[in-house]
Amino acid sequence: MKHIVVYKITKLMAVGALFCVACTGKQNTDDTGLITETGPSTEDTSVEQADFPWDGAINADGTPSSGRLVAHELGTTDAQQGFYEYTPPGYSSDVEWPLLIAIHGGGENGEGAQELIKLQGNGLPKLIAADGWPSERPFVVLAPQHSGEGRTTADEIHEFISFALDEYSIDSRYVYLTAYSMGAYGAWNYLQEYTGDQIAAVVPIAGDGTTALAAVGCELAEVGIWAFHGEDDTTVNVNGTIQTIDGLADCPSPPAQEVIQTIYEGVGHNSWDATYDGSAGFDIFEWFLLFKSTY
Repeated sequence: MKHIVVYKITKLMAVGALFCVACTGKQNTDDTGLITETGPSTEDTSVEQADFPWDGAINADGTPSSGRLVAHELGTTDAQQGFYEYTPPGYSSDVEWPLLIAIHGGGENGEGAQELIKLQGNGLPKLIAADGWPSERPFVVLAPQHSGEGRTTADEIHEFISFALDEYSIDSRYVYLTAYSMGAYGAWNYLQEYTGDQIAAVVPIAGDGTTALAAVGCELAEVGIWAFHGEDDTTVNVNGTIQTIDGLADCPSPPAQEVIQTIYEGVGHNSWDATYDGSAGFDIFEWFLLFKSTY
């Protein structure tokens, strides 16, 4: 089993008060209309500034993020899905990079070839395609497409991460997962089956982790979790997030990692756009880099 180390990065801006060394579980409402509730944090293993293997390797050449978004149709790689790829400027095999896996909702299901373009309608592929992804972000971002009905499964996510670790120059200590809607169900199911075997932190949005919590309890919190949901979501009830995070709030820390929930007042099912593009005031991408897996 891996152990997760949490770093406090002094340049962290948008997470603000949500990052804590000793979270209390107190609920706050700020002047943006956001309800934020925090769960337990790890013991303070923080450092003033983390040094990353990719520091100095990003070479911003002025290419917009859309120019670095590449479609890989099913059958053109060893992956079991078609997927979109984004690599940061300066990416090469001489450096190991952090990996971010982005799982879509049910509306973006497709056969991995001609229908792969559907992924650009939502989530991180949408943001990257619209040139909304800053060049200084160091992540290799991969967004696989689930085929058929239903949602991306835990095994699909596990197998795709294994493919990515074999195919790309990735530092396996810095592997992260985010997902929204039906994909967030898949992310919670992935945590239920694999917890921290591959990833250090996860951001599920508009999902429901109650089944996973009932199955494995505090094991879910072996990775950092920041869950988001719209208070007025009529597609996936907000209690699927609240009950899950509340259920993890009393888990012993360590080994439990930082567990946070952010509930958006007056927001329906789409709570991911404002989370991903930063317009809600939070930087989940800086937050991810607080977490590092060790073996």
